[in-house]
Amino acid sequence: MNINDILKELKLSLITNKNIDESIYNDYIKTINIYKKDLSDYVVVVKSQFGLLAIKQFRPTIENEIKRILKDPVNISFTYEQEYKKQLEKTELINKDHSSIISRKVKKINENTFENFVIGSSNEQAFIAVQTVSKSPGVSYNPLFIYGESGMGKTHLLKAAKNYIESNFSDLKVSYMSGDEFARKAVDILQKTHKEIEQFKNEVCQNDVLIIDDVQFLSYKEKTNEIFFTIFNNFIENDKQLFFSSDKSPELLNGFDNRLITRFNMGLSIAIQKLDNKTATAIIKKEIKNQNIKSEVTSEAINFISNYYSDDVRKIKGSVSRLNFWSQQNPEEKTITIEIISDLFRDIPTSKLGILNVKKIKEVVSEKYGISVNAIDGKARSKLIVTARHIAMYLTKEILNHTLAQIGEEFGGRDHTTVINAERKIEAMLKKDKQLKKTVDILKNKILTK
Repeated sequence: MNINDILKELKLSLITNKNIDESIYNDYIKTINIYKKDLSDYVVVVKSQFGLLAIKQFRPTIENEIKRILKDPVNISFTYEQEYKKQLEKTELINKDHSSIISRKVKKINENTFENFVIGSSNEQAFIAVQTVSKSPGVSYNPLFIYGESGMGKTHLLKAAKNYIESNFSDLKVSYMSGDEFARKAVDILQKTHKEIEQFKNEVCQNDVLIIDDVQFLSYKEKTNEIFFTIFNNFIENDKQLFFSSDKSPELLNGFDNRLITRFNMGLSIAIQKLDNKTATAIIKKEIKNQNIKSEVTSEAINFISNYYSDDVRKIKGSVSRLNFWSQQNPEEKTITIEIISDLFRDIPTSKLGILNVKKIKEVVSEKYGISVNAIDGKARSKLIVTARHIAMYLTKEILNHTLAQIGEEFGGRDHTTVINAERKIEAMLKKDKQLKKTVDILKNKILTK
């Protein structure tokens, strides 16, 4: 029933109401209008403020008649034209601002695509899984559950899935929300009627793809989980795709009904591991390019950031933003060196001027093996010295990302092929020798924190 029909039936009912004086009807009620604010809210608008006062005693009658006509439990408010127009103008301004915010949010979410996701050994499997499912939503791996620590790129992948599906499947309706957002909506709707709760479920189920980021925020919310469980089943039964992310694998999630844990595991669960140094470095370089930093950033400076912030992509981006700000404030500086980085990131306790250099790596390694730095640079071929030399070369590449030619020059003027052989030998040994891996990890940590 449209507004005109409601208004027509309402006036017909009120004009025949014996409790309403004919003069009151003709002067104030005959000219009223009704406007729908949202799904269950209506506003009755009287011509003047005086008219609003004049019909005050008849408000319950008008309200009951509207509810009878609609056959629904709706909320009804009363106002007068001048005030209503003010409210409309205010709402339009708010909506304008809101649209601007939404526009910025859309722009931000659209920055997350498969094309600009940096792939490495730590996230490759998760990337392939999300991209594969996005190309054929609802066909296989349903639900797709991505898990890993915060800041590893889960949100980027899920937003990339949303963007890809919307771009390539215009007939599919996609909903993306955080677990916290879903929980807040569910908690709010649970305060309302059974009909409104069912309506909320139906609205979510109108989507063809549902993406919930940080689903762990739904834990320990029994009633919310009941709503979620119903929605989950609807999507699976109708071959509609579900994507979830969490900070833990399904079996380690607490505060969920066992039925949900089982369903989380019925598709594909795949982890995003901590960033390796190579991937972190690639992300830093990409972010430097994205932020259009004019100054050249040396490999030592990049590796400083990589070594300290590889546990969180957001921290990496934040650190590059710090570089960008510094570069804009110091346009005369054409190169951002390790010395500048050390000063710029002096809030890191271990950050000292020149902390990361080949000299320090050699000193830490030679101390561990009980030999001199000169021995590492020299020609001696004893097994102990060769192992120490190779580890020092490997760590120089790993921490400072120097070129092979640079490393050869820094280690007694050796040929780059010698450096390649040393690097490959240590990499192969690390895969087999757990004790050596432990030693190298200790050395690396000492170099970075001493």
